[in-house]
Amino acid sequence: MKSILGIDAAWTPHHASGVALIRQSIDGKWESVATEDCYLAFVRRAGCTLTGSDGSVSASDLLEAARCLGCSDITLVVADIPLSRETISGRRCSDNCVSEAFGGRGCSTHTPSTTRPGPVSEQLRDGFEKCGYKLATADSDGLPRKALVETYPHPALLSLMDANYRIPYKIDKARKYYPEITPELRRTKILHKLREIYLVLSAPITGIAIDFPAKSPNRAILKSIEDRIDALVCAWVGIQALAGKALPMGDHESAIWLPSDWCALFSARARASEEYMHGVEDLPVQERAFWTGA
Repeated sequence: MKSILGIDAAWTPHHASGVALIRQSIDGKWESVATEDCYLAFVRRAGCTLTGSDGSVSASDLLEAARCLGCSDITLVVADIPLSRETISGRRCSDNCVSEAFGGRGCSTHTPSTTRPGPVSEQLRDGFEKCGYKLATADSDGLPRKALVETYPHPALLSLMDANYRIPYKIDKARKYYPEITPELRRTKILHKLREIYLVLSAPITGIAIDFPAKSPNRAILKSIEDRIDALVCAWVGIQALAGKALPMGDHESAIWLPSDWCALFSARARASEEYMHGVEDLPVQERAFWTGA
């Protein structure tokens, strides 16, 4: 029986990381086992104890908690955090590939550095590799029996939600999304969007247990739901990867895995747009302004 661990990993140690565990049933369908908004809650839910003396949660702690929750072995770990076989000091080939394909859809990647996520990323990669989960990049010959995969929920959601532009569900961006309305209405809109994503996720992954408040909640509640939704999106990308329906965008050092149908579609559109703009640049100034709006 295959199982996937999805992680919405925070870039800094003091922020929470969402976790989602799903498994495949005998009939081939996927079901949710557990979702939590932080590592410690996930481990405690499983009734496990931490192996480290400093109170931090390790990769082995997460894997043991998954086993305690009824998944004998994790097939794939999918994380939303920059990962690389080498030290990350700036934008990677994978960041540029995704931004080129999806930037026009509002889904460019953030720029990583030596400090963010820096050691957090390396600890996660090294921890899972010690447990037998090697980072899968673009030079991987398919997925190994156990693998660690990086993804990015924003472009993945374009495929899941059949959308053409970035889904506005991040509570920290609510004011940017909806500058003209009150904070309470912003929170309500974010809540509705999170519920919409949840309902779409509930088709490929049954039994997702997330309680949605009836009224506009505070920021903390929305952030908790958001982190668990992101972890579930990571797990959904894992389903696509195991089915051969996800592609690694990047090189031998790092790759961001995304649904293959939309990778091909938006990569082709980005190339066509780039070629078109090169042609526009050769036009006289007035004609160029007409076509570009500049």
